[in-house]
Amino acid sequence: MSLRALISTSALLFFSLFLSLLVLFNDRSLLSLLWVSAKILYVFGLSYLALWLVLNRLLSAARAGTVFVNLSVALIATIVLLVGAECTLRYAFRDVATTGDNLSYFSTQWNKSVRHNRWGFRERDFDLKKPSGSYRIAVVGDSMAYGQGIREEERFSDLLEDRLQGRRGQTYQVLNFALPGAETTDELGFLTRAVLTSRPDFILLQWYVNDVEGDDKGDGPSQLTIVPAGLRRVSVLFYLVHRGLGNLRSRLGWAPSYDQYMLGRFADANSPASLKATATMSTFIEICRGFNIPLGIVLFSESYFSAASRLDFLLERMLLLCKEQKLRCVDTREVLLPLRGDARLLASRLDPHPSALANQLVADRLLVEFGDIW
Repeated sequence: MSLRALISTSALLFFSLFLSLLVLFNDRSLLSLLWVSAKILYVFGLSYLALWLVLNRLLSAARAGTVFVNLSVALIATIVLLVGAECTLRYAFRDVATTGDNLSYFSTQWNKSVRHNRWGFRERDFDLKKPSGSYRIAVVGDSMAYGQGIREEERFSDLLEDRLQGRRGQTYQVLNFALPGAETTDELGFLTRAVLTSRPDFILLQWYVNDVEGDDKGDGPSQLTIVPAGLRRVSVLFYLVHRGLGNLRSRLGWAPSYDQYMLGRFADANSPASLKATATMSTFIEICRGFNIPLGIVLFSESYFSAASRLDFLLERMLLLCKEQKLRCVDTREVLLPLRGDARLLASRLDPHPSALANQLVADRLLVEFGDIW
């Protein structure tokens, strides 16, 4: 193999690698991209040189050249195909803002546009001292209240503030204290760290079926990690491969589903996990009452987007607790289930979080339920 052929092949291969890096790291600055590229190409270049030396030792010069060129062509073709697939998928899924988890290319891009205040919540900065003549509502919850996949002003908390203005001749502040993945144990922390210091007139707790899990997740379903999280965050292709492998694994029964895991822990209302979850929720209620702050609860379940869900028994259990504690409780199934199967309820085709439309329906229902208090 001539030196010219070696240089040409290597240059083409390195250009293909740089092109793939340009696609994967398109959100980086040019300087950062060049630095990442230089490090990866340096390591790859040494490996490529080592391969060339090994082939020359094991094979004749002519045979080594042929094998080297064939391997290079195959590698170049693979890189070009991967880059082409990545570009095609980014275009095909250009309407997707987020996914059901935060370890994807889509969510990584979307999170860059989300603002947070000094307390780390997706909310404007505000004075802890409540303005005179103002009624303040604090919304506490997880990604359902956080508004994953939708604009800030499309969340039910923001819609409530807009629709309440001017009622009873006063102003309203509806402040959002929600974070993705938060459970009741986390929300107890929000309550004591930030919510109570803002001196709200009313607390609205948004609840979802996973809120009962708590800190002990040792028996939870294991995650398939064939595709590293770093690749999923920068590549649509690798995220979709990861998602597909996870779905295939569940369908083939190679790992217990999330529903099976939750049923095992919480189907018995008197199991240690169930009793601990009830105690945690009771503590939240007691703290609110200790500060003489009215509390309401809005309940979400996955049944509005998944007819196969078997976890609504947890929601029924919460409704019973609300009745025992004499709390007003809004069951969002009343407004969302009639539209189950309608894609307009979902943040995107890859994200089952409530859409702007779903948030509008929930806000309307909350106004009916709590309007006389507010």
